[in-house]
Amino acid sequence: MRSVAVTNAKGGVGKSTTAINLAAALVELGRRVLVIDADPSGNAALGLFPRGAPGIGLADALLEGRRLADVAVPTAHPGLDVVPPGDRLGLCSEQMGSVQGLGQGREFRIRRLLKGLAGYDVVVVDTSPVLTPLNVAILYAVAEILIPIDPCVAALAGVRALEDLVRTVSEFREEFTDAGPLSIAGVLITRVDRTLVSKQIESEVRAYFGDLVYDRVIPASVKFREAYARGTPLIHYDPAGAGALGYRDAARAYLAGGRPGTAAAPAGADGAEAAEGSGADGDQSGEYPFLMAS
Repeated sequence: MRSVAVTNAKGGVGKSTTAINLAAALVELGRRVLVIDADPSGNAALGLFPRGAPGIGLADALLEGRRLADVAVPTAHPGLDVVPPGDRLGLCSEQMGSVQGLGQGREFRIRRLLKGLAGYDVVVVDTSPVLTPLNVAILYAVAEILIPIDPCVAALAGVRALEDLVRTVSEFREEFTDAGPLSIAGVLITRVDRTLVSKQIESEVRAYFGDLVYDRVIPASVKFREAYARGTPLIHYDPAGAGALGYRDAARAYLAGGRPGTAAAPAGADGAEAAEGSGADGDQSGEYPFLMAS
């Protein structure tokens, strides 16, 4: 089982949209996917349950010792389940202490939940833009991160804000677990428009991350809002649109290990093995540790 956190310290970059549509695209490729909404705002869950997500969710797993399987909710899309944040998720970060309080055991709580999970090929975790203790626990738990970046003047600011934390977490992961350092599954440029500023910043992002950036970008479109309001992933609401094609390409690149131009393995016996590049503990062959120069 592979596990990936969709994360960026900057808000408004399309994390929840990316989590929803990446997951739905992975389901189209034959994978069974669980989305964990770890943002107290619940945007990912609301994008699949527009009338309101269940009040029980991740918070109950953390506070009451429930299994993730017990709080996972099937969606209208077979093969795609969601763990909502739950009504008390904000309390979980408070109980975990400060962001700097690493190495005391509390940051492994998400990791233990993932290790007890079965029946999924990929777990996609939607995170909040705030560097909370809960986000630290998520970085301990997953094997990879996927970074959505919108081409605005502060595009790289959120990424650079993550780097020191990720380096520290990677060091503790290697010291206290067998998980190894965090890896970047890919960088996805979102909300692209036709302005000169957008093009210039896209060039900066590609220069900064190199081959980690997925080839196809996600364009800005009102279709995203329409799909979200209907509780439907964009790839189903506007399947032939540029945004849907971009997320399908991102899903194929993710399954291929983030390497541009590499085809994803088909689902089935061999495909499932290929999809299991790592779980909560696993190593990632061909991946890159998150140790970029500032």
